[in-house]
Amino acid sequence: MRTPDHPASAWAETPVGEMLIVTTRHGVLRTRFSAPDGSDAPDEDALLEELAGYLGEPPEQESPGLTWLVQQVQEWFDGGRLEFEVGIDLGMCNDFQRDVYRVIAEIPFGETMSYGEVAAMAGSPRAARAVGTACRDIPVSLFLPVHRVIRADGTTGESPNSPCMRRTLLAHERAVLGYGPSPWK
Repeated sequence: MRTPDHPASAWAETPVGEMLIVTTRHGVLRTRFSAPDGSDAPDEDALLEELAGYLGEPPEQESPGLTWLVQQVQEWFDGGRLEFEVGIDLGMCNDFQRDVYRVIAEIPFGETMSYGEVAAMAGSPRAARAVGTACRDIPVSLFLPVHRVIRADGTTGESPNSPCMRRTLLAHERAVLGYGPSPWK
């Protein structure tokens, strides 16, 4: 399916918090999550104002044209979907970030790759720390599975904005593949 030809936004309820999705005609541009209990919800107006120059027009909020995408998110969290069928708009990213995010997009469901491995595959083998920064600043979490990128020692590189989020998403993927209990069922 395709995103609408105009900027649009929608909310999806997930086990890890409410998710705000902002799209352009090229695909998903931004995602933001609240805390799992619904607190610390993303400020939709502030985010849309931040993106206004790039979007050129205000997005259609709660767009019915994104119902299918919200459904895909729910299917992913229910374990019925392993990948998303939507483009990603990386137009606001620099070349290095684009290279990193393209590598991350190819990490298979339930598998992981280290920051160093991502750096090497992105053509910058000595840039593992920069990959970590790109992962911290990911504009489109979940659709770009940054939770699958780990430290060389096998631990997740949690950001202060999402404590335990990466571990929880990896646990979910392992559960879907039959390797343990689901973190929310």
